[in-house]
Amino acid sequence: MTPLPARRTVLVLLLAALAACGGAAGLYAPRDSAAVARAELELVDPTGRRVPLRVTYPESGTRLPVVLFSHGAYSSKDDYDAILDGWAAAGYVVLAPTHPDSTKLGGRRGVPPPPNATSQRLIDLKLALDTVRELPTRVPALAGRVDGTRVAATGHSYGGWIAQTLGGASYFDPATNATVTTGRDARVSAVVVFAGPGRIPPVLRTEDWQTLKLPTLVTVGTQDLAQLPGQDGYRFRREPFDLAPPGDKYLLVQDGADHYLGGRVGRDDLPRAPQGDAYVAEFLAVTTAFLDAYLREDRRAREFLAAAGTEARAIGEHGKLQRK
Repeated sequence: MTPLPARRTVLVLLLAALAACGGAAGLYAPRDSAAVARAELELVDPTGRRVPLRVTYPESGTRLPVVLFSHGAYSSKDDYDAILDGWAAAGYVVLAPTHPDSTKLGGRRGVPPPPNATSQRLIDLKLALDTVRELPTRVPALAGRVDGTRVAATGHSYGGWIAQTLGGASYFDPATNATVTTGRDARVSAVVVFAGPGRIPPVLRTEDWQTLKLPTLVTVGTQDLAQLPGQDGYRFRREPFDLAPPGDKYLLVQDGADHYLGGRVGRDDLPRAPQGDAYVAEFLAVTTAFLDAYLREDRRAREFLAAAGTEARAIGEHGKLQRK
């Protein structure tokens, strides 16, 4: 599989965003920043269903950890370049499938996904992780360079639900009338929930986050997307942090940010807010520090996270980071 041309680096993204937000300080940047390439693969699940997969990776470096990414409802792997390229430039192999509910695979916005959509998404991410051992032959440029023992599960919105499930959280499946506790994948060692859902009775309940014991970063915007009557989007989407047990849990709040970081990710049909680049830079700074800390055990990244306490610490112009 021939990779696509090299992409911009995370350093360029950060510097551009710093300029856009007036040189705000406090953003973590990785030690190195590489040019990025992509490969498009196709996976097949046990039923014969075909799953498009994008592999985004740095053109240099070895012992590269793996980041799984699950997109938001109706979106696709193609709608998150600013984030996935940034992680790859920082030294991660990013595996991003397109799920069946995507509009690119026949899904329709406003039409509820089928009852098995969540289980299909879990299958897609596990298929992606299974393919790590095949990467040396399917993406020759990665031969001998990938470390499949260091894996983070990440996801946006609906994908955040999938990421936390791979990390050990449970949920209630109305199709089977049972609580799903088998989503946990032992290969996953850290979780990023990007504007994921909070409680949605009876599917997501208070107790479902109690088994999320892995290091977890939750991100939310103060103007995030509401989903339940009578509850604003910010409070709803910070609940994965509030309800998870303490210990290596982090919350990034971005003041003024919406569900799509100012139109930069998740949708290609929305106007872009002037603050979008700054939102992305803050998001990349914190998520990359989190990945570096828990997948690479990087001392500088751990110090960056440790500086945040129960009282939120300012990150850039719009962000605040806290831990519990």
